[in-house]
Amino acid sequence: MSNRFLPALFGCCLAAGAQGAEMPKSGETAYTTAYTAAAVTTMKLGDRTVATQDLTGITTNDEGGPMFNNMGTRCLGTRDATGSEVRSRGTCVDVDGDGDQVFSDYEADAKGGTHTFLGGTGKYKGITGTATYTFRPVKSPEGVNRMFIVPHKAKWQIP
Repeated sequence: MSNRFLPALFGCCLAAGAQGAEMPKSGETAYTTAYTAAAVTTMKLGDRTVATQDLTGITTNDEGGPMFNNMGTRCLGTRDATGSEVRSRGTCVDVDGDGDQVFSDYEADAKGGTHTFLGGTGKYKGITGTATYTFRPVKSPEGVNRMFIVPHKAKWQIP
């Protein structure tokens, strides 16, 4: 499938978002995001590789709960790697079917990382908390995109 059809696919999936669902004010949950690298630009500096990343994906709650379920996701960040030392940092936005958003920063090493929730809009206004995660690459058709499955364990609070 051509990458130009992915935004249409994501849009169809978002229509089934968290509309009308009762949002808990705090809790813990597990969710998974399937990411595709929309763009990656790398620069080699000797044995060091620096990259900018534009990742998009779909987030679903592992138990089907309303938090972090059926959300479109976009993250912009950097990855700095020297040998086995890897440090990634960036910022993400998740949007549900109502158009309400969750904002987070992330930081990761070669094995996993943490999202820190910075706030949001609508039903997520003022959200705080964290989501730890790991990731595993997925082989992409024809090797054209980097793809990842990223399971998260989140704890949050909404005022």
